[in-house]
Amino acid sequence: MSVEQVTGQPSRLLAFVDEDPTCGPPLEVDPLPRERAEALARNLKGLSDPTRLQILSVLLAAPDGEACVCDLTPLLGLAQPTISYHMKILVDAGLVTRRKRGTWSWYAVPLERRAVLNALIWGDEKQQ
Repeated sequence: MSVEQVTGQPSRLLAFVDEDPTCGPPLEVDPLPRERAEALARNLKGLSDPTRLQILSVLLAAPDGEACVCDLTPLLGLAQPTISYHMKILVDAGLVTRRKRGTWSWYAVPLERRAVLNALIWGDEKQQ
């Protein structure tokens, strides 16, 4: 039974339309593969902190391309545990490598990441 038959009034509801006439044909593109999207999200999470961006800027600008936490603490004005926390995140995200020398860990940006991170951090301001 229609609304009009029950109420004696014309229906103000729109008729059900199977397809939205304003929408175009289905997209025929493939989304970013899930595995790549997850890896990219980890990288972006690693970058999403001002301190971590500052750390990366120091590593990229360091003469030997590496630095120790003891080098970073006075530059950033932060305590060793804070720097170490951020370094762990950067290492876990694959943005920085860690190499032990005695009791100290030395950190560097992998060669394959340097160009992208330089462009992201320095833009046109500084190219290394």
